[in-house]
Amino acid sequence: MISRGEPREARLVAAHAETDDLLGSPEGDSGSDDGSGKPPRAPRRPLLRSARFWVPIGILLLLIVLAVAGLLAAKQLYGHAMAAKGDLEKAIPLVDHVQTKMLAGDTAGAKATVAEISRLTASAEKETSGTLWKNSEWVPVAGPNLTAVRVVAGSINSLATNAISPLTALDLNALMPKNGAIDVKGLTALAGTIDTANTSVTRIRTSLDKLDRSALFPQVSDGVAKLDRAMAKIEPALTPIHNALTILPKALGADGPQHYLLIFQNNAESRGTGGNPAAIAMLTAEYGKISLIQQANSMDFNNGRPNPIIPLNPETQALYGTKIGRYVQDSTLSPDFSETAQIVRAWWAEAYGTPVDAVASIDPVALSYLLRAIGPVTMPAPFGEVLTADNAVPLLLNEVYAKYPDPTVQDAFFATAAKTVFDALTSTHADPKSLLTALTQAANEGRLMYSPSDSAQAEMLAGTPVGGNLPTDNTKTTDLGVYVDDVTEGKLDYYMQMGIAASSTQCQTAPGTAPTFTSTVTMRNTLDPAAVADLPVYVAPGRFFPKGDVSTDMYLYGPVGSTLTGVTVDGQPVALSGLPHLGRTAVKINVLTHPGQTATVVASFSAPAGKYGPLEVRHTPMVKDTPVTLDAPGCAPAKK
Repeated sequence: MISRGEPREARLVAAHAETDDLLGSPEGDSGSDDGSGKPPRAPRRPLLRSARFWVPIGILLLLIVLAVAGLLAAKQLYGHAMAAKGDLEKAIPLVDHVQTKMLAGDTAGAKATVAEISRLTASAEKETSGTLWKNSEWVPVAGPNLTAVRVVAGSINSLATNAISPLTALDLNALMPKNGAIDVKGLTALAGTIDTANTSVTRIRTSLDKLDRSALFPQVSDGVAKLDRAMAKIEPALTPIHNALTILPKALGADGPQHYLLIFQNNAESRGTGGNPAAIAMLTAEYGKISLIQQANSMDFNNGRPNPIIPLNPETQALYGTKIGRYVQDSTLSPDFSETAQIVRAWWAEAYGTPVDAVASIDPVALSYLLRAIGPVTMPAPFGEVLTADNAVPLLLNEVYAKYPDPTVQDAFFATAAKTVFDALTSTHADPKSLLTALTQAANEGRLMYSPSDSAQAEMLAGTPVGGNLPTDNTKTTDLGVYVDDVTEGKLDYYMQMGIAASSTQCQTAPGTAPTFTSTVTMRNTLDPAAVADLPVYVAPGRFFPKGDVSTDMYLYGPVGSTLTGVTVDGQPVALSGLPHLGRTAVKINVLTHPGQTATVVASFSAPAGKYGPLEVRHTPMVKDTPVTLDAPGCAPAKK
């Protein structure tokens, strides 16, 4: 230190020494001998030139710079995120508006809404696709959320551009016949557009499924969930449209003539997929023109043969007997329509030899749906009946037997009715929306089925109601099956009312515990006992059972991989064994109902521990609507 009492010169010398201590002595000064005889000590490195000073100071400065840069980056990211959030929150709800406008026929409005969605989503994607955003995705905690926001923004933009926009270009009028034919070239072009949309949706679904949702902040997780809900509305609508437009051009003869057998199933005499195939027609399709070239009824085939027309699946034969292949009337017993198609092809080949590319099926209830779209049609002479949406079912499934007692005339009536409706479909200008609604309802209820010989087409339809077969696993849905076969010899199922209640513990059982599934089926004979005596003989022959009684073989299927645990009929246990079929366990129960009586059957199944899709029921489409109730406590509501 320099005291104030020291001379000025002394103070200057001391100050110079302190400065040298910080900055260092002049170059070449190696110190001096202090006269002690010891080597001169090395000069001490000045503090401002020492790592002892600069390393911590450098780290501190670096941290300050990084903190400032981080704050600036975070501010920028926050700004981008808020801008993207605002755009996405405006865009996602508009998806519903597009669907509403499309269903209302407001194509122009739908396209305008899609344009607005595209504007918003393009802006959101731009906000989340910069270098700063992507480089920040490696940051712990925040990174997965930044990735999720980027994926959501890009997905919604792709959804609007590549999926929703093409759907607004879907012109239902292109599916309608013009001059007796459907424009297959237009359909092919449309199929390509929808294929692009389907590919985009599949890509988006893959991206969403890869997100680590456990690492997401609630706000980000909610945004992903909103996109999930939007996708849940688009995917179920797009998939059947894609499949239909992929199949239709070839099916309509774009690549050459196609031959189809069309089965008309009579629900008044129930069978697994509908009813007794009372009439069969051969259709041809070539370059969009469909022609009905040949018709037959069940009596035109060699029924009652000693051996099945083709070798049967051993499991099918064990459950349904050989009659499924010995009588064409029983060819629809199995709930797997592809089995029916194989059997019917063989019957047709034996009787007529015409090649068959696919087998389709429809019933009178589905015809009534179509008549809602095309309007009343008049059958030609000698019948002259006017078929409407209201009278088709009672006329075709009940009144015809009193009006035309001769079975040969009845068969001619069915064939003429079918041809009349078919001709109207290909020649009238039905409202496309109404027709699509009718076809969709018929397909969802299992009243309209299609089994192609083309393996690629069959794969598209596998597990769907249109394909007429049950899913082969429990991934997307967990299906219970309820199928019936009227063994009364008559047409009394016109009066039968079936109800189904299905339940499961799939969302209640602890991990590793086997869930249980239960089907409760009620069969009510609604026939008025006072009306029994006046029933036409063909409706109630009374040969094997008292007139008016209905004997029903009921086949109840558990989920894939399940086993039967018990059966009761009207509350009483019945000792029955389950049999394997279609990868499931099925049990056959016979019930007899008198007029006005109800029978209740309960079958329980146990299935292996694991994950199960939402509970559903597939069942024989009856004349009367079948109410179905589902009870799966703890499960999230099924997506609609």
